[in-house]
Amino acid sequence: MMRLLTTGDVRVLYDGMAGNWRLLGMVDALLMVNRLRKKHFSSATGDVLDVACGTGENFEHVEQCRSVTAFDLSPEMVNQAQRRARQMRMEVRLMVGDAQEMPFADHSFDTVISALSSCTFPDHRAAFTEMVRVTKPGGRILLLEHGRSSAGWIARRQDRNIERVYRRSACRNNRDVPLELKQAGLNVVALQISHLGMMNRVTIGVDQETLR
Repeated sequence: MMRLLTTGDVRVLYDGMAGNWRLLGMVDALLMVNRLRKKHFSSATGDVLDVACGTGENFEHVEQCRSVTAFDLSPEMVNQAQRRARQMRMEVRLMVGDAQEMPFADHSFDTVISALSSCTFPDHRAAFTEMVRVTKPGGRILLLEHGRSSAGWIARRQDRNIERVYRRSACRNNRDVPLELKQAGLNVVALQISHLGMMNRVTIGVDQETLR
């Protein structure tokens, strides 16, 4: 079994990648991931929390919301996100924080969003639980997650390369995302899968039953 990186390990990796993140994002552009961000996150409303915000790639899709709070484990990623928010002339409350232990009160946000992030969390269930905790009853969690392909040859390649990919970027890109969501007991109200099974747009409803 592959040894999981610690939270500190993940922070160091992403601090090191922050300066080149916009260039690395060219792969997202080629795969039209930004279109998926727009489709999924433009429906966010009210007070929004962007979990593991990276360099702020989601900001342009939530400009219409009442307020935007965002955080990332990596201080260098947060610095890049602050720069992007200033360039957009957008007011974003930014901070360094851990998705597995969020620094917010219960029921603080109408919508929680996160993109391509839970693959890096050492304890993704703890992060999902925290997302639910900070969401208001009647609110939603919108996730864009990548996982194991439904195409056999791609899935085998993902499996074969997973340890190298994980050590380089803390990304476990061969996860079964729908299964993980089910095991976490989340109220998945919509799931759209694309890119040969590798991209998952997830909408989670938060109500009193979910919060128990």
